[in-house]
Formats: sequence, C-alpha cells, structure tokens
Amino acid sequence: MKNILIAGGTGLVGSKLVSILKEKGHTVSVLSRNPKGEGQFFWNSAEGKIDESRLKEIQVLINLSGAGIADKRWSTARKKELHQSRIGTNTFLFQKASEMPNLEQFITSSGINAYGFEDPEKCFVEDDSFGKDYISQLVKDWEESADLFQGTCKVTKIRTAVVLAKEGGALQKMLPPVKFGIGSALGTGDQTMCWIHADDLSRLFAHVIEFQLDGAYNALAGTCSNLEFTKNLAKVLQKPFWFPAVPAFMMRLLFGEMSIILLKGLKASNEKIKSTGFEFLFADVKAALKTVV
Repeated sequence: MKNILIAGGTGLVGSKLVSILKEKGHTVSVLSRNPKGEGQFFWNSAEGKIDESRLKEIQVLINLSGAGIADKRWSTARKKELHQSRIGTNTFLFQKASEMPNLEQFITSSGINAYGFEDPEKCFVEDDSFGKDYISQLVKDWEESADLFQGTCKVTKIRTAVVLAKEGGALQKMLPPVKFGIGSALGTGDQTMCWIHADDLSRLFAHVIEFQLDGAYNALAGTCSNLEFTKNLAKVLQKPFWFPAVPAFMMRLLFGEMSIILLKGLKASNEKIKSTGFEFLFADVKAALKTVV
C-alpha cells in the first residue's frame, strides 16, 4: 500500500480516484486551495505555498490540476492561466521534490490532443511527435514539466481523452441542446472524438500506480465521429436529431482559436495501456452514455 498525495483531488476525476485508491487500502491525501475535512491540505502553487506536513511520507505524487481547456476563449490572459495551472503546478511540485525522500512515482494528467490535427486519418501512438498547434504545444510543455522528475522517480503521463461523467466536464456542456431536441453535429461532423468514461479513467490511474508504470499512455476507451457521438447522445435521451450541423464559420466566431478542438479531431490507439493488462469497463459509446446522462 502506498502513501499518495493528489493535487487537484477534489475535481471531477480526482474525487473518484480518491475513493478508488482508499478502497484499495492506500493512504490518500489531497492538496486544495480550500482544504475541508480530514486528509486535505492547503496549497497555492501560484503563490508558492504548500502545507509541508505530509511531504516526507509521500510515495506517489499525482497532479490532476488544470484549468478547463474549453471553459473560456483562449485570450492571452486565458492562455497564461492554462499554462500556470499545468506547467506552473508541475514545476512548483518538482521544487518540493527534495522534501519527498520516499517519492517513487510522479503521475501527471496530460491530453490526447498532444498529436495535433494535421493527419486525421492516422491512428496515433505514444511515440508519435507532438503537433504544431497551440493545444499540442501546451501538452508538450506540460509533459516536459513532468519530466523534471526524471532521475528522482518514475514519471507517468496520462494523455486523457474527453471524459464522460455525470458530475461535469465536456459532456455536461453538450447536453443542453440535445435535451431540448436541437442537438446537431459541429462543422462537418466527421471529426474524430476520443472519449473515456470517468470510472475507467480513475481505474486507469489506479492501475499505473499498482503496476508502477512509467512513460506516456493514451487514455481513451474508443473513438467515434462528432456526428455519431451526438446521434448516440440523442438516442440515449430519446430526443429527435434532425437539426443541420452548426457551420464551422459560426463556431470560429463563437469560440475563436479554441474552435480547433471542436472542429478538428484525431485518432489514437489505446493498445499500449491494454497491453499492461488494463481492461475498459465501458468500450461502447452508447452504453457509456447511458450511465452518465
């Protein structure tokens, strides 16, 4: 059993992961800017502050921090926030690594958008190069900041797809128009969407801890087109699906540069994580959606 510290442990994935790890018998603590209750400790990476009382005992450090990629338009200020909440937090935690003499593994949440959108037909694997667009380069910087821990402990980078969950995330932003019967595809609707159920993602984090896996891993259960995904969502909700697709130019007007993650897609392989013995409980998109809407 491990002593585990999670930054971002009160969020969508973090709260599920805390429960799973405790069920497995691990000792789990959470870093929070607003600690409440037992097991939560204060930190504020932007201000360089952290409660150091638990650091000496920590064997596994997980950073799930990160401002929502699609929550706001990518203004200069927003890009700075996205950078600080990812690269800044990893860097700050590394600065505290010398106070964690028992640290065995550092795990960071990364993004499946690492590979860019230049080749929508290719199925990307973990050894492929990073893309050239803004979001791909953000992921590159994100992972390079995690690699600061190389030489100190094992480093694991989980490249996460769109997370399907009842409690929040991208799916909950897609639901309203479909619930009102006006759901539609975005742009051509042909762009590929990688997805994973929140329960599977939490289990995947627990899996890489159990087997002390290091390196990068694509965390997706499956892929489908934007059109297929939205149609399945409408079917699960028993709503009509007949509205024309939202034109790409309108998406660009509404979301600016951020529209790239809505209008472009990529395919990725999950064979690497499956080869370690991990099994997805939700590999069918329609079955997965039935549990979260």
